[in-house]
Amino acid sequence: MTTESNALHIYRTIKKMKLRKNMQFTSEVPSKKDYYKILIATILSQNTNDKNSISAFKRLDEKIGVEPNKILNAEINEIAEAIKIGGLYRVKAKKIKEATKEILTRLDGDLTKLANMEYEEARKLLLKISGIGDKTADILLLKMGHPAFPVDTHIKRITRRLGLVNRKAKYLEISEFWRKNLPSENYLDAHLELIAFGRKICKSINPRCNICPLRDTCHYYGEEYGKEGNIKQ
Repeated sequence: MTTESNALHIYRTIKKMKLRKNMQFTSEVPSKKDYYKILIATILSQNTNDKNSISAFKRLDEKIGVEPNKILNAEINEIAEAIKIGGLYRVKAKKIKEATKEILTRLDGDLTKLANMEYEEARKLLLKISGIGDKTADILLLKMGHPAFPVDTHIKRITRRLGLVNRKAKYLEISEFWRKNLPSENYLDAHLELIAFGRKICKSINPRCNICPLRDTCHYYGEEYGKEGNIKQ
């Protein structure tokens, strides 16, 4: 099986499991074309679960309004109070405020300008903005239709465990694997399917290898249980 067909097989196998039913994703809450709200929602999702980050986003929208000028005119402590339920609220409030200032300065507050740029140019510009790292940039770019593949902690774990990349592979190598081996029209769906698979099956602690349809070709399973045949339930 080629690398490309293997990636497609993994994606299609996971999709058949229908793990996303009733699952929430913070980046899916705002309108598909409201790129500023998508950015703020993604910042709020950092280092917390989607339930709390969605609540934080909704509270911020209710209390202040998720619009560049409203955030710019709000005090950092007001933003922090509104997003408190999302965790790391002081750090995130500062990130949101600083990112908003830079977006207004660099792009006149109009993130749609990035949609009309070349992918690499748009990505470089985003990464210069405070509070925006690889994953946040790629989520926003993917929503704009750019060929980006965001990688979160679940996708890192799954890709490494399956032996698709070196076990020490970093963000860009993992993202590039999926970009090269999946059709671009599947990037967003595959991104969400892999996250769901990581949450429900390929967990960090006590992965559910006993019900995993990929275990026969999984490097992690082979190393952990192959010799003893002892599967954790």
